[in-house]
Amino acid sequence: MINHFISGAGVAEGGVCSDLFNPSSGRKIGSVLNGTADEVDMAVKAAHNAFLTWSTTGLGYRANILLACRQKVMEHRDELIDICVLEAGKTFSDAAAEVDKGIEALAYGGSVASWLTSTTTQNVSSGIDVVDARYPIGVVTTASPFNFPVMIPLVQCAMALACGNTVVAKPSEKVPSGFRLIAEIMHKAGVPSGVLNVVNGGREVVEAMIEHPKVAGLSFVGSTPVAKHLRIKGIENDKRVQAFGSGKNHMIVLPDADLDMAADAAVSAAFGAAGQRCMAISVVVAVGNIGDQLVAKIAQRIPGIKVGSTADKDVQLGPVISSESKQRIHAFIDGAESSGATLAVDGRMQEDQEGWLVGATLVDHVKPGMPVYDNEVFGPVLSIVRASTYEAAMDIVASHPLGNGAAIFTRDGGAAKRYADDIQAGMVGINVPIPVPPWSHSFGGWKGSAFTDSKVSGPESLNFHTRVKAVVSRWPDPAESKVDLGFLKTDS
Repeated sequence: MINHFISGAGVAEGGVCSDLFNPSSGRKIGSVLNGTADEVDMAVKAAHNAFLTWSTTGLGYRANILLACRQKVMEHRDELIDICVLEAGKTFSDAAAEVDKGIEALAYGGSVASWLTSTTTQNVSSGIDVVDARYPIGVVTTASPFNFPVMIPLVQCAMALACGNTVVAKPSEKVPSGFRLIAEIMHKAGVPSGVLNVVNGGREVVEAMIEHPKVAGLSFVGSTPVAKHLRIKGIENDKRVQAFGSGKNHMIVLPDADLDMAADAAVSAAFGAAGQRCMAISVVVAVGNIGDQLVAKIAQRIPGIKVGSTADKDVQLGPVISSESKQRIHAFIDGAESSGATLAVDGRMQEDQEGWLVGATLVDHVKPGMPVYDNEVFGPVLSIVRASTYEAAMDIVASHPLGNGAAIFTRDGGAAKRYADDIQAGMVGINVPIPVPPWSHSFGGWKGSAFTDSKVSGPESLNFHTRVKAVVSRWPDPAESKVDLGFLKTDS
């Protein structure tokens, strides 16, 4: 049974247990103990007490601890990969890439001294200096999704800890084992008791976090309806909230693009991780008269994708996370043709197939207003929308309420620059289908994909993890001191 981790020790208290499953087989593999408001209170109090000391530590001290954590997590890399394969149904290559990307977050946190800086302006007036000094906000809570059980909670916690905050993390109740292990590893690597805590559970735990009086902020990654709800709830409870939601990422292909390259990119970005990525390409917009040719090239590549249980390291497309997810994805596929679209490739498997597998599916002649277009399918389903011109394509993309990522394939530098400037999305790819930046840059969407003024990582994340205090100072000669009832003058 996976329990909580509070004040440097396992805690086997809480509510009911829920089962854990292997998506490749559909079989039960364990259980997780779900927390209640009581366990949240226990963890937040531990984090609040630890904050009094952790927040005053030097940048070099925190950097060294995070780098020690990086080394220890690397030593458990193979174990974490196996957990992702077994519990999340990830392919071996996808699990390895995720674990490595999570380890990079610890390395970025370890470089804190290079990016957690204060701005100083000397002599704003004669002999007067001003410093915008950054301070940690306090106890940061995190809630992360099932599709990245290692990477997302690691970057959330690495950023918070590097900035001097303490953390109470809630991994997805579907895939809790990976980060529960990481929390214990990081404690053994030097993270003091109470600085990093884990409480398992679902909605009840998140609601208790955001309502707790000693919590300063919540970092959430999940669906748009929940992200919006938590943002509103944060305002009601006077909490900082960065809430990242769903994605419906469009890839525009212009007539001058290399269509083979575009087809390779579309297949890779749509069907990798079984389409369960917030940055997956789920819509390709074919511009001009290239639609038939592009659809044919994508369809030709699909039979070469090996689908099956991720116990086989050669499998490229594994299961979706649950039976409910499989049924929901099937419903979108079922309704595509009745909505007027064409099912170019049907990836639905035989019902007696073991596990929760959905094969790569290609839907052509999709239009806005169809359920398969309007909703985040979160599965291996790629929609093809056709547009007569670049302007028409941009109108289609702009009309969708989500704006996590977007891409364009073209040989025209002017068109690419125009697209990058015009598109309303937080991450943009030019001949790159999944434009995920390194942690040193800003990760996060626009529009209905993000309810926040900050980002997951990079310089903009400081707007969530720290608060700024302006310190105005002067060290005059006491002999020159006098009474002055006016405002600070800047002309002398």
